[in-house]
Amino acid sequence: PVSHGSYVNGKPVMNSEDYKAGENIAHFGICTSPSNPSNATIYLIAEDGQNIAGKPCTPVICAPWLQAKEETRVEGKAALTTDSQLICGYQGIIRFLTDGQHDE
Repeated sequence: PVSHGSYVNGKPVMNSEDYKAGENIAHFGICTSPSNPSNATIYLIAEDGQNIAGKPCTPVICAPWLQAKEETRVEGKAALTTDSQLICGYQGIIRFLTDGQHDE
């Protein structure tokens, strides 16, 4: 959510160092990893209207984004693209569904 002053289509561009949970990375709904130690349960409503229950997905991120675009810099760091990924300590991979630069 923090802007580096670089924008595409009026939306901020992130860099490879934007990986800190709670600062740049929010929760992601439900975590399906058996490694997740949470005892909490959250409830979501799927697009088809069904209720889904599970552990909250609050990722444990230990390293910067992978596959960032080195040729494009945002505050001196590689820019993120739809190919960029984060590895979660609970054995998950976090990636973009869209580029986030267009109204949907």
